[in-house]
Amino acid sequence: MRAARQAERAGEHAASTGGTKGLAVGSAAGAPHASSSTEVSVRTAAVASERAPLLWCQQEQSGRDPKCYDHTRNVGSGNWTVSRSYPPPATGSYDYAEVLHKSYLFYYQQRSGKLPFQRLAWRTDSCLECKGPQGEDLSGGYYEAGGSYLKFAFPTAFTFTNLAWGVVEFRDGYTKVNELDQALEAIRWGMDYLINSHSGPFQFVAMFGASEVDFGYFGPPEEHKQWTGMFGERTGTYITPQNPSSEICGEVAAAMAASAVAFRQTDPEYADTLIEHAKQMYEFGRKYQGTYMDSKLPGLKDHGKHYPSSGWMDEMAWGAIWLHFATGEEMYLQECLKWYDKLTSWSSENYAYDWDNKAPGLHVLLAQIFPSDMMKYSINAQTFFDDYLPGPKRTVFHTKLGLSWRNAWGVLRYSANNAFLAFVHSQQVYDQGDKAYAAFLFTYGMQQINYMLGDCGRSYVVGFGDKAPPMAFHKWSHNAYIDYPTRGQSYDAQHQDFHNTDRPNQFIAYGALVGGPQSDDSFEDSRGWCCAAYNEVAIDYNAGFTSAIARLVDYFEDQKPFSDCGLDLGWEHPNATLANRPDYGEKDCYYGCCGKTPKRLQELKELREATLELPGALGDASMVMMEPRRPRSVSERRQRRRATRVMLEPDQQPDQKSDQTAQQQQQRDQQPQRSR
Repeated sequence: MRAARQAERAGEHAASTGGTKGLAVGSAAGAPHASSSTEVSVRTAAVASERAPLLWCQQEQSGRDPKCYDHTRNVGSGNWTVSRSYPPPATGSYDYAEVLHKSYLFYYQQRSGKLPFQRLAWRTDSCLECKGPQGEDLSGGYYEAGGSYLKFAFPTAFTFTNLAWGVVEFRDGYTKVNELDQALEAIRWGMDYLINSHSGPFQFVAMFGASEVDFGYFGPPEEHKQWTGMFGERTGTYITPQNPSSEICGEVAAAMAASAVAFRQTDPEYADTLIEHAKQMYEFGRKYQGTYMDSKLPGLKDHGKHYPSSGWMDEMAWGAIWLHFATGEEMYLQECLKWYDKLTSWSSENYAYDWDNKAPGLHVLLAQIFPSDMMKYSINAQTFFDDYLPGPKRTVFHTKLGLSWRNAWGVLRYSANNAFLAFVHSQQVYDQGDKAYAAFLFTYGMQQINYMLGDCGRSYVVGFGDKAPPMAFHKWSHNAYIDYPTRGQSYDAQHQDFHNTDRPNQFIAYGALVGGPQSDDSFEDSRGWCCAAYNEVAIDYNAGFTSAIARLVDYFEDQKPFSDCGLDLGWEHPNATLANRPDYGEKDCYYGCCGKTPKRLQELKELREATLELPGALGDASMVMMEPRRPRSVSERRQRRRATRVMLEPDQQPDQKSDQTAQQQQQRDQQPQRSR
């Protein structure tokens, strides 16, 4: 798979330069940027002068009419008209503050461990027994995707590098709409898990869980052990000097260092703790160089199967540049440049910015430190963006409606990540005086994000906008611990229910960005294995997306704070334990309604208070079987009633079904594997 991935990248794009990212520190080297008229004219020539002045769709009576896109350039891919001027900042096309709020709500839905409070009726504590081989507390962190309960260090660290970077770059946007505390709390939840995984200077838990078990389980994370215990205890797999992974070490160092920068203003002690671990992780990767792709350990082979690495030097440069920003130490900048210069031997540095490739991000960050147009870092950054921006240098396929389409599995993640980079780099070139190119980058990035939010007919964000996907590939919004219709049934029955029925997910996984459309802009809202590439959700999908949204919140003046008030968080479900619903207080404006209580919420509050007076009246919600609240056909209801009549005795354990175990394991092994 690694070879196939590398071949795919090399075939699609043969880049000629290396790349890495960086964040500017106080003493940046390099002369101030001064764009020459020749440079501006060359860039302007990339877009025909007769084109309309706006990248986003010109607003017509119908709203966002896809006909406004220009399909005349680059045969086989759409090409938008891109403005050299920024859009009017007064009003945004969407409520970006709502999207930002819901994106962090998605991260809350993905949390593992002891939750601070029960924000959603359908999510509670899970994985409390999860331990590493030496007793490390691995209960926390995040489940990596909607189809598994695994914890992969590599994509997890990349996720939080980007979330932290977004806070650093667009902190004012977060503060403006009251999302800064939530963002920092989400980042801390991820960092605490990575700290716990770092149990020694040269020892780190790179993966927790086993895919052959998780992909065959369709229930909620709260009951994972109960139904998968027959396959043994979940455990972690270390990277060590004998089984090194410089890419994981470098990425974890970057995540911790970037998070330290984000926390420096509000919690300097925590920032210092993160830097200490980041330095050790970087030294681990530097001293014991290698990749987990070469390991024979089952856990690391599993990691490589689902998140294959194509190299590790970019991650080492990545970790070094973030340590430079976090500490101000020149040594780390020199280390970064050393690794960066070695990337020029690659053939795919500019493929995309994702969990496997940090080169484009390195271009952007180093261009901040060395802003001169003549420096290779700015040139490399522009080369990367030229591959995407409309014009004669574009090499990346774009759909008819203008989405950059880099890879079938989770295509929107790549587009969102690139939009985030475009927003960051646009600020840099704007400060250097090239306002036309800055607007070019900004409007392109905005158009990519607006595509995801609904510009071309549908939203790809669960619980937001028109035609948002109700059947996202997300197991525990489909089968939650308070409503798990196939609980205790055979593997075949649960597989059939999740993959091959049109039963909508019972709860709304707000804020989750699904994989995205096919190359013809079509989208099938299905949980079938055929559509996992397009309809699954994952924590890294939302990473660059969330940070890009923060930039739009910061830019548009009409963005106002959004809250949980009025969201369907499952508390009206008949199985919800209202006694567990937090009382945020009447004046809470983030989780509550800021002193304005809708009638239905007031009714729920009164019912909650009545429940508190009758402890245990609702019984054990995790084992109650009640009809779901959504209407279904007669045949569906009959089938469901037959399925839910089978109740397990309290002392019945899954290991009593030993006659099914071998068959179930064989069926799991036959499931198609995902390539991220």
